[in-house]
Amino acid sequence: MVEIHGELEPLSPGEEVAVQAELDRQEDIGYDELKRRMWKDKTLMQKLKEKAKHLDVDQSPLSSPSAKEELSRRKKMARAQDSILKYMVKIMEVCKAQGFVHGIVPEKGKPFTGSSDSLREWWKDEVRFDQSAPNAIVEFLPSVVADEASDIGTISCMHLLPDLQDTTLGSLLSALMQHCIPPQSRFPLEKGLAPPWWPTGKELWWGEQGTTASEHGPPPYKKPHDLKKVWKVSDLTAVLKHGAGF
Repeated sequence: MVEIHGELEPLSPGEEVAVQAELDRQEDIGYDELKRRMWKDKTLMQKLKEKAKHLDVDQSPLSSPSAKEELSRRKKMARAQDSILKYMVKIMEVCKAQGFVHGIVPEKGKPFTGSSDSLREWWKDEVRFDQSAPNAIVEFLPSVVADEASDIGTISCMHLLPDLQDTTLGSLLSALMQHCIPPQSRFPLEKGLAPPWWPTGKELWWGEQGTTASEHGPPPYKKPHDLKKVWKVSDLTAVLKHGAGF
C-alpha cells in the first residue's frame, strides 16, 4: 500500500501531457505516476466542489421567484410603514391630536406596528398588537370575509370622506399616491399626463359622490395640497378604489 505525505506540487501543462502519455504506455502505475494522478484528481475534485457550490446558490430558496417576490413585498411594506408614521405625526401636529396607534398584519411575517410616545407603553405592554392581532385575524377574518362577500357593491364609505379636514385629505392622498401602480413618479406634473388611476369623471362610482363632484368635474393633475377639497375627495376615492382592486 502506497502512502503519500506532504503537499502535491502542481504540474506545468507540458508535464501533464508527458504524464498522460506515460500512463497510456504503462499498465502498472508507479509511485511518481500515482502521485501525479492523485494531484489531478484533487484538482478535479476542487473544481467539482466549486461547481456544486454555485449550483446550491442558484437553487437556494432565496433565488426562487416566489422568494424574490416576498422580499420585494417586505421592502414595500417597510417603505409604507415609514410613510404612515411620517404622515401620522404630521396629522397629529395639524389636528392637535394627543396620540395615535397603527398596526398592519401582513400575509407572512411579523406584524408592523407604530404609535406615538403618549401611547407607546399602553400599545406595547397592554394591547400587544404584534401578539394578539394574528390570533384575532385567524378568529375573525373568515366571518368578515364572508360578510363582505355578501355585501360587496352595496356599501360605500365614500360619503364619509368629505367630513375629513382639508389638510388631512391632502396628507392621506400624498401618502397613498406613493404606493399606486404605476407609481406617480413616472408621471411628472409638469408634463400634465396623469397616471391611469387618476380620476377622469367617467368612473362607475363617480355619480355616487353627489352633485358637488359633478359640478366641479374631475380633478386637474396637480399636487394634492394644490387641489380644492372636493377634488381631494374624488382623488382619494380613486386611489382607495385602485388600492382595493376595484
